[in-house]
Amino acid sequence: MGYVGIKPTDAPLTSADLEDGLVTAAKLATDAVETAKVKAVNITAGKLAATQDLSTKTITLPATVAGLGTGINVTSQITGVVPTANLGSGSASASTYLAGNQTYQTIAEYDDSQIQSNIAMLGFKVAVNGSLTRYNLVDQSIDEFYDTSGVDASASTNELRTASGSNYYYAGGISGTPTNDADATGVDGLYSWYKWTDTGSTGSYTMNTTHTVDFLTIAGGGGGGGDGGSNNGGGGGGAGGYRNSFNSEASGGGGSSESALSFVSGTTYTITVGAGGATGTTGSDGATSSITGSDITDITTVGGGGGAPAGSGGSGGVGRTGGSGSGKGRDAGTSGAAAGTANQGFAGGVAGGSTSASAGGGGGAGAVGYDGHNPDGGGDPWTTGDTWSNGGVGLTSAIDGTGTFRAGGGAGAYENSAGAGQQPEGGNGGGGNGAVNGSYSQHGGAGTPNTGAGGGAGKNTSTGGAGGSGIVILRKLTSAGSSVNDLTLQSTDVTAEAAPTYGEFVTLIENAYGTATLNTDIKGYVSRDSGANFTQGTLVDEGTWGTNKQILGFHDLDISSQPSGTNMCYKITTHNQVATSKETRVYATSIGWR
Repeated sequence: MGYVGIKPTDAPLTSADLEDGLVTAAKLATDAVETAKVKAVNITAGKLAATQDLSTKTITLPATVAGLGTGINVTSQITGVVPTANLGSGSASASTYLAGNQTYQTIAEYDDSQIQSNIAMLGFKVAVNGSLTRYNLVDQSIDEFYDTSGVDASASTNELRTASGSNYYYAGGISGTPTNDADATGVDGLYSWYKWTDTGSTGSYTMNTTHTVDFLTIAGGGGGGGDGGSNNGGGGGGAGGYRNSFNSEASGGGGSSESALSFVSGTTYTITVGAGGATGTTGSDGATSSITGSDITDITTVGGGGGAPAGSGGSGGVGRTGGSGSGKGRDAGTSGAAAGTANQGFAGGVAGGSTSASAGGGGGAGAVGYDGHNPDGGGDPWTTGDTWSNGGVGLTSAIDGTGTFRAGGGAGAYENSAGAGQQPEGGNGGGGNGAVNGSYSQHGGAGTPNTGAGGGAGKNTSTGGAGGSGIVILRKLTSAGSSVNDLTLQSTDVTAEAAPTYGEFVTLIENAYGTATLNTDIKGYVSRDSGANFTQGTLVDEGTWGTNKQILGFHDLDISSQPSGTNMCYKITTHNQVATSKETRVYATSIGWR
């Protein structure tokens, strides 16, 4: 169409020539607006739809994206490394983690040693209650020594297994049983005792380790005296000599406890038991008991003095000295008691001073014999509670586990022209009773065998009683005698499923005497190649369990430097062991691996 009127002057169209709102979206051709015509700052989030479907698009980001880091590529997923500084403060590493406060914290390794120790303790109890030979888990083996199958005897030394109630333990020792011909043996707690009672032949004792031995040696008691043909009473026989080293118990005659004997490995020691004095008018002395050996000072006890015979008109016999002295016979006067041997026994008693007096009692290991009665006039009766003519009391010892009185003196005969009275009593410890007028036997009573007691006196043409035979008792630690030896205890192998790199060890011990210094007096080791190589762990105290028992252990012991293997075993060694000073006992063990 042509122009109406005057043609406008030719001039460029400017934005000012366009009325606001004149250009609408309908007036723009599809794809007419080019990217170059759009100012970058004018594309804002507000100009974008809330939901954008970009599934068919590839979005490429710059090599460096502020706030994300380098190398972030968005395709079907986001790949790359986000700098740690953009996640939290601190240093990120394999041993740290990002905490909730956006800081990096060190990862603390979980300590499971207490759990492992508890498992071991539980295993010990299960094994004990079930009497299990060995208690195996997938990666752990527990042994409470119900039998010896878990210990490699060929690799262990001085391993001595001993029962403690229903439990067993290993301690350092060589055979606890000596070669001996004792007439009786027994056990008292941790100790064994050996008793000789036969007077017919000598005994012997040999041990394969040097050790300490306590002893009780009692000689034969003296026989009681008799009438001597005058119808009067003789003196009581003295007890045999009494020597003792056990548990600070006394020796005879007021002597102190002696020192124990040190027996040397391989030496044979000879034991002699003295017989009691025979019956007779004049009591026979008891025979000597002894312990002899090439490397000890011999232990010799003197036989008890034989009881004196009676006499008439002041001619009664004087008692004889011995381990314990015998009593004087009737009419012997009131002086000169028969002495005992120093530190073995006491003196006998004397007779009363009149021609109608009673005889003296024999001395005992623990007290002098009682003097005879000196009645006035025609003789006053002996009443209950009187001790005239009684034998001296003996001593008690528990060296064989039971407190027993031995070595009592024999009683003298009682003269009572007025009639029967109380019978004179032998001393506590087996002493024989004395004779008395009346209904009692006129022969003296015999001393109890194997107590060393004196025989009681007879009267009225009768003989005195025989003295009791002696006894010898030795006592030592069951485990090893005197010296508890250092122990090496190695287990048999347990097979792991794969070669472990870490081992753990838990053991239950008792400080029977003294206290073992960890990693000095007791050490623990683990091997993965059947004991060809061991790695020592550092034992620590992990608490107590039961009565006087201590839990020791180590965990996560690196054994990777050992040749690769799956034959797992442990080794325990003890050191500086001394009897009754430092004795370490091992009750159970557990070995684990991973």
